[in-house]
Amino acid sequence: MDAAWLVDLDECARPPGRDPGGGIMPGGKARPTPEESRRAARFTHASAARRFLRARLAVRDLLGERLAVPPAELRVAYTTGGKPYLPDQPHLHISWSRSERLLLLAVSEAGPVGVDIEWLRPVPTALDVLATLYPALPATAGPEVFLPAWTLLEAAVKATGRGLARGAKDVDLRLGPGGTVSLRGISGQGPSGAWYGSTETLAARGGLPAAVAAVVVRGRPAVCLGRLLGRHPPHAVPGSPAATDPFVLTL
Repeated sequence: MDAAWLVDLDECARPPGRDPGGGIMPGGKARPTPEESRRAARFTHASAARRFLRARLAVRDLLGERLAVPPAELRVAYTTGGKPYLPDQPHLHISWSRSERLLLLAVSEAGPVGVDIEWLRPVPTALDVLATLYPALPATAGPEVFLPAWTLLEAAVKATGRGLARGAKDVDLRLGPGGTVSLRGISGQGPSGAWYGSTETLAARGGLPAAVAAVVVRGRPAVCLGRLLGRHPPHAVPGSPAATDPFVLTL
């Protein structure tokens, strides 16, 4: 049951009709909850509201299809720390991340999972920002390590459910040559060897921006996203005219 999906939010189409954020709604049967509609209404830009809603609907559509549960009946809840979970599927762990038009979603039976994706762009004072959350950052670190380290930190604290402010200090990263970053362990969360992390740089393709993605999972090695992305296109959500075969990665 362990899998991950990459979704192009600008290619999600559900004719006819428009979603509350403006634009065509993605395929499937999920509909925005009242809270999601209220959150979308607070976005300044219509494109941001549209992508937010499409991401939430895509999550329920994809998980519903995977679990053979009607998306409209799939319940997604959140811990007090904001970590999503499935109240009716307590053996499953889920995580997702959204950046620009990209959504990365993962589900795992092995144990807690966390994902993060960030489109590749320059970030002013990037290392200062990173060092604030991760004081163990070596003084010799160059700006190329920022996004790999940031996404891996985000994925790790999503997996533990502690968030960056509380959980980043528990994460132990290994910085290698050429800006490579790997997960050494997470303190206070069981044996260090129980956690596995993978960070990948995804090349720009088909109008999609280049991005850095990370997966952290407890219980088994994380998926190598980069290798699998060469064989699968971004997913367009089940039921939409543009949908291809589901982009499913085995973790």
